Amino acid sequence: MTSGSDFADDLKNEVLCEMADNFFSRRCRLDERLENFEALLGRVRKRAGPALEHIFALRHLLLDSPKADAFLAGLGLDPTRLTADAGSIRTFTRPLALTAAGRYRKVVARAYAAMRQEIAQYNEGGYAPDPRQPGRMMPIPGYDHLHGVADTINAEIEAVNASQCPSELIRFNKSLNPDRLEQEYTCGSVSDTSRLNNDLAFVPLDPTTFDVPRLPTPPPLDDVAEALNALADAVRQDNPQAADAAYG
Repeated sequence: MTSGSDFADDLKNEVLCEMADNFFSRRCRLDERLENFEALLGRVRKRAGPALEHIFALRHLLLDSPKADAFLAGLGLDPTRLTADAGSIRTFTRPLALTAAGRYRKVVARAYAAMRQEIAQYNEGGYAPDPRQPGRMMPIPGYDHLHGVADTINAEIEAVNASQCPSELIRFNKSLNPDRLEQEYTCGSVSDTSRLNNDLAFVPLDPTTFDVPRLPTPPPLDDVAEALNALADAVRQDNPQAADAAYG
C-alpha cells in the first residue's frame, strides 16, 4: 500500500515534470518560430531588390536629375537614402507616339507603373510560379506581413519572459525540499535568480535591424499623371538628346 509520503512525492514530481515540460516546450516552440522568421526575413529581403531596381530605373530614365529626386522623395522614395545593384538598371522599349516628347512621356509613365506594381507586391506580398511544381503558384511574403509576424513574435516573447521565468521553476523545485532551502539560506548560497532570468530571456525582434527598406506604395498612375508628364517634359527640355537616349 502506498504511504502518504510516497503519494506526496509522486505528486510533487508530477507537478514539477509538468511545469518543466510546459517551460521547455513553449520555449522550443518560440525558438522554432524565430528560426522560421529568419527564413521569412531572407525572402522579403530578396523581394526588396526588384522594387529598388524599378525605383532607380525610373530615376535613370529621368536622367538622375534633381527634379527626379525631388519627385521620388515626395513619394517617400528618396533615392539618396536607397541603394540598388549598380548593374541592375532596367531598360524600357521604345513606345509608339507621334513625337519624341510623346514617346518620352509614355516610357516614363510605363516605368512609373512598373515601379508602383513592384513596390505594391513588395509591401503586400503576392504569388509567383512555383519552380518546384510547374503550373502551381506559391505565396510571396511582403514587408507588411513580415512586420506583422514580428509583432506577434514579440508579444509571445514578452509573455514567455514574464510568465515563464527560469527562476520560478527553480524556486518551485527548491520549495519541494524545505530542509535544503533552509540550508542554502543559512549558508548564504542563494543563487542570483534575476541574473539567470536576464541571461535566459528572449531578446525581442528589432525592426531596425531587419535590413529591409521601407518603400511606401506610390499613388496609382492616374493620380500622378499630370505631375509625371510635367516632370518628363521638364527633364527632356533640359537635355533632349540624353532623354531620348535613356530608353531603347
